[in-house]
Amino acid sequence: MFSRILLATDFSEHSRKAYPWAARLATSNQGKVVLVHALEGDLVANAPVFAGYMQAETLDISRYRDEFRKAAEAALEEAAGEVRALGAEVESHLIQGKRPSEVVVRAAQELKCKVIVISTHGRGGLAKFLLGSTAEKVVRIA
Repeated sequence: MFSRILLATDFSEHSRKAYPWAARLATSNQGKVVLVHALEGDLVANAPVFAGYMQAETLDISRYRDEFRKAAEAALEEAAGEVRALGAEVESHLIQGKRPSEVVVRAAQELKCKVIVISTHGRGGLAKFLLGSTAEKVVRIA
């Protein structure tokens, strides 16, 4: 039924909760998890996510983008390992764009995935209004 399951991750604990769901969906359909992370154009906004993967001296702006991409690739490989440990076959893709929700949906189309698994932080009220919900936007666009 679903041979290619796109699993979108931002590497957060909330995001990791979706890994078993995608792995079960893939293994029950003899499919593959297509793990993606959308690297936003605003790299400064995501710096805290990759702090553990980056060297302290990366404040040199000329090296910043390269180091940031390397950190994202390392985090993506670690996440792929977590999904593989759940018994699923995995391919991973680091994708880039201004709006993660649009990039994720485009990746699902280009990578020929029929289903998208994505978690949400479950924010409500003012936080949801101010920050938005990538998962909600993915659902609307898809």
